[in-house]
Amino acid sequence: MEETPVWYPGAADQARLLAGGTTSAAELLATAEDRLASLREVFTDVDLTSARRSAREADRRLARGERGGLLGLPMAVEDSLPQAASGVLTAAGAVVIGRTSAAERHRNPAPSDALLDLRVSGSAVAVASGVVTAVLARRAPGAGQVPAGAAGVVGFETSGGAGVLARNVADVSHVLSGLGWQVKPGNRPLRIGVSLRGVSVSTRTRAPMRRAVDDVAALLSLHVKEVVDHDPHLASESRLLLAPHLTAGRRELEFLGRIVPSPFKGICRAMRAAERTMLDQMFAGVDVLVTPGYTGPAETKSLPGGMLVRNGDTSPFAPLWRVSGYPAVSVRAGWDRDGNPLPVTLIAVPAAEGALLDVARIIEAQQEVHRSP
Repeated sequence: MEETPVWYPGAADQARLLAGGTTSAAELLATAEDRLASLREVFTDVDLTSARRSAREADRRLARGERGGLLGLPMAVEDSLPQAASGVLTAAGAVVIGRTSAAERHRNPAPSDALLDLRVSGSAVAVASGVVTAVLARRAPGAGQVPAGAAGVVGFETSGGAGVLARNVADVSHVLSGLGWQVKPGNRPLRIGVSLRGVSVSTRTRAPMRRAVDDVAALLSLHVKEVVDHDPHLASESRLLLAPHLTAGRRELEFLGRIVPSPFKGICRAMRAAERTMLDQMFAGVDVLVTPGYTGPAETKSLPGGMLVRNGDTSPFAPLWRVSGYPAVSVRAGWDRDGNPLPVTLIAVPAAEGALLDVARIIEAQQEVHRSP
């Protein structure tokens, strides 16, 4: 099929095309269906009959002069969320195609990582490949092998645990606004901390990823009150972090609390409280923490017996937002020499949540200026 202008715009631009009459909800859905044909596996459930009905209704409303942030936009809900989440999107006028897979078993659409068979969630693939403009998801910044920014999308999670995956920061903001999830803009000078190690003093962040974080720190120093090295503070506070909690989020921890035998429940509660206190202390003195999205893109090394493949790892950094429940965003900050996106993860204290997308927007704007060929 010949490419059309509606293959590439994200949520904000598609909304403008719809409002201006340049395209219709039915046309956007038809484009989504064309792409879906080769990516059906990233969805666990698809309901095109309902989606077509929603698109026709959206076009009728648009013809009557109605406007809405999500009206007519093709979107999806991750299967990690309850069915009610689809109703939230439908009520906002979105055309819900189905439910995307939260499982990180789908090929990363990024250039070289795809060749090394790294896996990302179906939600990230659906957005990166243009099947949908955005997905409501849990763990939207990405906590597996590959963060959202390394899959070519932006993943944002609020302090309440609600998450959005979209093409860029403007699209995330557009979806949040369309859903009525108001994030108040930041209104105070920011102090930003930078960490290359995260919660582990033995983290080996690879050189391209370190350079990307250093470049972000230099860029942000031109826009905020202060940028500081936060690794020494993190190291002093991370000695007692508990291994099971480094990979478990809040829901998993609540589940563990239900199945642990009664005599140990008090111990578990004390462990969770102690860990939360330590994570809170890790953010002492900073409003936003900048970390690598992961240790770096996959790399190969020739050995006498064959080839060694070293994958990226988010585990030194993801606990800082997964366990604390702090808002976070994963955004691309550069490229390596093989064309792989190099993402950073930004985590904010709750009081600075409104500034998080502003900081991400600064980073993204710089990448637009220096776009990789």
